[in-house]
Amino acid sequence: MRHIIQIIVIIAILGGGFIAFSSLKGCKTNIFSTKKTNLIKKGQSKNKPTIKTRALPLKKIDYTVEIITQGEVRAHHNTSLTSQVSGRIIKISPKFENGAFFKKGDTLVELSTADFLTDIESSKAQLARTQSTFAQEEARAKQALLNWQDAGFKEEPSDLVLRKPQLREAQADVTSAQANLARAERNLNSTKVKAPYNGRVRIRNIGIDQQVSPNTPLGEIFTTDNAVVRLPITTRDLKYYTPPNKPQDTTTEKNKVIFTSTVATRQGTTVWPGSIIRAEGVLDESSRQIFVIASIQDPFGLKSDKGALYLGQPVRGTLPVHTLKDVYKIPRHGLSELNQIIIIREGLIRRVEITPIWSTQDHIIFNNELLPGDLLATTRIPYAPDGAAVEIIPHLTEQADTTTANQDRK
Repeated sequence: MRHIIQIIVIIAILGGGFIAFSSLKGCKTNIFSTKKTNLIKKGQSKNKPTIKTRALPLKKIDYTVEIITQGEVRAHHNTSLTSQVSGRIIKISPKFENGAFFKKGDTLVELSTADFLTDIESSKAQLARTQSTFAQEEARAKQALLNWQDAGFKEEPSDLVLRKPQLREAQADVTSAQANLARAERNLNSTKVKAPYNGRVRIRNIGIDQQVSPNTPLGEIFTTDNAVVRLPITTRDLKYYTPPNKPQDTTTEKNKVIFTSTVATRQGTTVWPGSIIRAEGVLDESSRQIFVIASIQDPFGLKSDKGALYLGQPVRGTLPVHTLKDVYKIPRHGLSELNQIIIIREGLIRRVEITPIWSTQDHIIFNNELLPGDLLATTRIPYAPDGAAVEIIPHLTEQADTTTANQDRK
């Protein structure tokens, strides 16, 4: 029995030693396998670029320089309507209400005509009397000449003998009476205040049965056939644009301007064509800008279906003034530093200094010489060294197109 126990103990010790040896061998194999895998991954990571960026192709284009400016819509003609005669207002036209439209020749206000009709009748009577007096003086002058001839005088009669002073006085009285009648008729016509042009009422200042006198402001009106906008042009813009300095300059294409409203409307974005008609010719001392005057035809859409403008409404003007040939156009966020871009050439990073020749709020235009196939890095990578390998990340639109194509193939 004792020998059997010793044999069992020896077998147990040998079995435990074998199991321990097998475990140690397995651990060693796993360690070396893990190290080998890590070394392989490190080797792969050395060959794979760690810098990633999105990129845009760089292609030469013809770019149209556009001057962007803005101003307020103003009336071409703004008139304070007045009465030329005194009188009591008896009628106000519905076309003479705030915001109402009218046409040239429309009667806007009527005054009482009673006193002016009386003046006309009085002037007619006065004219009749002076004409009668003139006729009598003509007869007396003829009779004086006959009397002189019958008396046998050989010398020529004097003007006093022929009553020429009296005749001229009578003629002058007739002329004066005619002038008084004409003035009375004009005053009668002036009791009807008429519109001087096609326009619109800004404000009315008078009411019915109100007594007015000459030069009393009845209201303010403005023309609707066209409007004007005063636009500032900076000295930077003068590099590609010359304001009109002669009358014939206004017909050129450079003076065409497209207006859009800076105020949101229900109709959405509406475009109004216009043209620069003149320049003020004086450089503003405070802003160092030149102001030009642009004209907009039919600003209220009375002859078309386009939206209406309002006086005082801010508008943005765009003037296409010059075309730059064979230039590059990049988004402003494509700059890595001031006047510097990062390009990708043959899969490697290159930093390039550029000289902008024009810029807008969103884009930079330059004409530096680049190589065909160069790409613009649009992702900010400020610490990337020149010559570093780079991986191009597709844009979201490209990824979406690839995903759609893969789904279609499936």
